[in-house]
Amino acid sequence: MPARLPETNFSVMLWLMLAVSICYANALTGTFQFDDYSVIVNNPGVHSWAGWAKDLSTGIRPLLKFSYTLNWTMGTGVIGFHLTNLLIHLTNAYLVYRLAQAFVQQQWQRDQLRQVPILVALLFAAHPIYTEAVTYICGRSTSLMALFYLAGMLAYISGRTQQSNVKMYGLTPLFFVIALGVKETAVTFPLALLLWEYACGGKWKRALTPQWPSWLVLIMGALIFLFSDSYLAHMERSAQLNSLQGNIANQAAAFSYLMRQWALPIWLNIDPDLPLQNNFSAILLPMVFFLALFALMVACWRVRPWISFALAWAMLQLIPLHLILPRIDIANDRQMYLVGWPLSLALCIELRLWMNGTRTQAMAALMLLGLATLTVLRNQDYSSEIRLWEDTVIKSPDKARVHNNLGYAYMLARRNDEARREFTTALQLDPRLYKARYNLLRLDDEVSLR
Repeated sequence: MPARLPETNFSVMLWLMLAVSICYANALTGTFQFDDYSVIVNNPGVHSWAGWAKDLSTGIRPLLKFSYTLNWTMGTGVIGFHLTNLLIHLTNAYLVYRLAQAFVQQQWQRDQLRQVPILVALLFAAHPIYTEAVTYICGRSTSLMALFYLAGMLAYISGRTQQSNVKMYGLTPLFFVIALGVKETAVTFPLALLLWEYACGGKWKRALTPQWPSWLVLIMGALIFLFSDSYLAHMERSAQLNSLQGNIANQAAAFSYLMRQWALPIWLNIDPDLPLQNNFSAILLPMVFFLALFALMVACWRVRPWISFALAWAMLQLIPLHLILPRIDIANDRQMYLVGWPLSLALCIELRLWMNGTRTQAMAALMLLGLATLTVLRNQDYSSEIRLWEDTVIKSPDKARVHNNLGYAYMLARRNDEARREFTTALQLDPRLYKARYNLLRLDDEVSLR
């Protein structure tokens, strides 16, 4: 950490570039993984601009696929995809700095909190829970959406401060539209604007006037989703997965798991073994945890609004959407990408209020060192499919899909005995897993043909 923390945008960007470079240099050697093959490598819709245009009428997430097509047609290979992901992460870290700066300016302790924004941005740049959104190429759906989501927020905040109609009524809804074109989970954006106003002492009723373009975009986006065959089929499949009670139980369990992953990121897992819940009987502790944080959020609104803002932001991003559109995979670490920065903001503000500047920097330096080390180590797991799924089997030993994926990676590497072992284990755990049965038959056919 520098003796004197940077104050200019240029120096801030240099420190963020240094942090991202140190944490993610070894990510550049990673390969395509898992969904990367179906979404990018084996998907002709992103291999040419003609393919991308043809896919517009039937596919989803057109602007995400635009970024994949851009990388593919540049011919830079997998390293080009990784470099783009790192650039997106660096840009997001800078946006986090600007948003933290804007939040601090609204607090009466702002003179005492001048160091906080850069500390928050550095923690965001280095936190290992974000590796799934940065190192895993398909994680770009989350990080790229977050870029336009955060840019839209910053445009709104700066437009309110500068009384700029161009930013409030032009750039803000434009960024929201782009975020929706990357990933539909950006629908929470108008509610996030309201939350910001309320956390910074504003009145939500007065805030609705400059926010009406974003709400209009939300309504129009909802209509597009409802009348799009691709999105409608996706929503119908999601709605059939579980009951409302089961969805609530799943989201409480997911919220507890993901908050723990952010606070203690030493057991990161690309495919966590979280059982599907149908009622509240098995989630007593997650429900107690959620209700305790909800009570803390309510209690802190007046005295420590940064804590309330962080908790309300996490609840907004993690819970409501998936109550309506549940997921087969209850939680993934990359869901914390957009969620985590206000948690870091609250942590850094508390550290600064409880410690003097030197001690705050020392504590932040220790945290950054620990987080950066964990990020570098986690990136090594993405160096090959075998290494990634071997790591995942250790953490999710009772999940059939994980064993099947490891077996498939072994099969591609012609490590047939190990592949057969994993496919057999997958079928023992879940006899209905047809992919494991198919892969086992395919493996036997290949061996018999030799």
